[in-house]
Amino acid sequence: MNRNISLSFGAAVLCLTLVLCGSLCAQMAAAPQAGVLTKTDFSRPVAFAKTPPLRDLIASQPVSVFGYHDASPALRPKLIKQLGYGNRMVPRVVQQQANQQSLAPVAAMVGVNVLGVGVGFHGYTVPDAPTDSNGASGDWPGNQANAQVVEWVNVSYAVFRKSDGAYLAGPILGNTLWSSLTGSQCATHNSGDIIVQFDKMAHRWVLFQPVFSRPYAGCFAVSQTPDALGPYYLYQFAMAANRFPDYPKLGIQPEAIYQSQNIFNNSGTAYLGVTPCAYNRIKMVAGDPTAEQVCTFDNSNGTLFDDGFLPADLDSPELPMPAGTPEVYLGSIDNFASETHVYMYTYTPNFTNGTAVLTGVNGANPILVTNPTVGPALPAFTGLCNFGSSACIPQAGVPDTLDSLGDRLMYRLVLRRTVNRANVPINSWLVSHSIANGSTGAERWYEFRSPNNNLMALSLYQGGTYAPDATYRWMGSIAMDKQGNIALGYSRSGTTLHPDIYFTGRAPGDAPGTMQGEAAIVDQTVATGSQTDTANRWGDYSSMTIDLDGCNFWYVNQYYTTTTTFGWSTRVASVKFNSCTPNVLP
Repeated sequence: MNRNISLSFGAAVLCLTLVLCGSLCAQMAAAPQAGVLTKTDFSRPVAFAKTPPLRDLIASQPVSVFGYHDASPALRPKLIKQLGYGNRMVPRVVQQQANQQSLAPVAAMVGVNVLGVGVGFHGYTVPDAPTDSNGASGDWPGNQANAQVVEWVNVSYAVFRKSDGAYLAGPILGNTLWSSLTGSQCATHNSGDIIVQFDKMAHRWVLFQPVFSRPYAGCFAVSQTPDALGPYYLYQFAMAANRFPDYPKLGIQPEAIYQSQNIFNNSGTAYLGVTPCAYNRIKMVAGDPTAEQVCTFDNSNGTLFDDGFLPADLDSPELPMPAGTPEVYLGSIDNFASETHVYMYTYTPNFTNGTAVLTGVNGANPILVTNPTVGPALPAFTGLCNFGSSACIPQAGVPDTLDSLGDRLMYRLVLRRTVNRANVPINSWLVSHSIANGSTGAERWYEFRSPNNNLMALSLYQGGTYAPDATYRWMGSIAMDKQGNIALGYSRSGTTLHPDIYFTGRAPGDAPGTMQGEAAIVDQTVATGSQTDTANRWGDYSSMTIDLDGCNFWYVNQYYTTTTTFGWSTRVASVKFNSCTPNVLP
């Protein structure tokens, strides 16, 4: 295993260390680069297997290792720093936008809207919190009537028919798939912090969950067909050596499945750094047990500046980035009492020689978010609940407040490439997070763009703070359809509101930086309860994804029907803008 090396130490050290890097060493010899690290770890799967169809495994799925348990507080990389901000009463630089003028109705309609895994779902008993709710839609070339949606919430997942949301299977224990890896960590542990995605290029499902018991592991399942209930290739990779890999997230690109995680000591009491990883997607989709993993441990050269990375996730498989383009990560929004930047990183793996290069270390590549290219300037931001307590969001009927996770960008970081009338690509990255907004909380969202002659030169094209009234809005997720319409889903709550689920959006012709009105996915007639206890944890993330038809968004989030502890429900819903004509899938 190689240790991480700062390229600013000099080209001579680099060339001795990276004898396989060829042209990279020559470039470094000419101009040493600050803010750059080389890879720290290269490995292959520690276990591999092929499964029978998942529908056959379900009948004999193992007994869950999870029972009822108390939720632990969220791990926050900059907690000590944020406590210091609160103790010093640093003024929050925010913009008061509550009670603004009424907005035009959102030009999108809810389609499918069904109960997901949680209370009331096919005998499911909720064992834990938070939900970690996320989902994705697939397709089925040659027979789209069979296309599916998969929702995964912490320790169980379910499969639905995409056309109408009809129930197909579940709840399925998260580690059921990995039972074919007999005796492995992936087979015996069901740790949560899960992700389900549909690889839009290969028409394959990608399911991931970590193992949070030593030796830590990353468990991947890649379907062999478009059928989520069919057979899978299974991979178990080592994760983070002897360090706790918290809050992993995925992004899929043609060359790799990219990942990120915040790294803590084993007791979770000290933040150690952030680790991006890349996995050889081509081999994993083909069921090759030699698929490579490359990871880089980044402690920001000792400052611990870098954290909360999100890898870009491609939503336009018909127009990927040119081969060899580095992967973009965004993160590190929690280093100051108020912030004017989002920080950019790039990651370039080389699976042939087992190396990788990470740029942007220690916040070297800031993107100014207070001066967009179009539209009004955005104010500096403060993460929601970022001063001392991570829980500040009120709920109706109870004193318990909810965690915002306002110290990080929220899943997913979307890469959407469209073309203009001259058939020139437009490169858009979209992401959102929760910020303090006067006396309440709001959704902050961004669309970054880059020119085609410098794909890594991201700048803020437009963005906004969504706060049409004094209601708290947080736990958002954003995506863009093929026509440039944007959908943003989120949770809402307040002293007179139980937490519910709403969305908003914008069309390309709207005034830059603005969103339309909001509409309910789950309103107060259904969300009739609040959450007590559970260490104030709420969701941890939700997910807005886009279908291969280019038009239908799918959103997954949580709510309560009764006021209780460990009693959440979830919703799986589709949203579509009226102007968007779906692609006809084969």
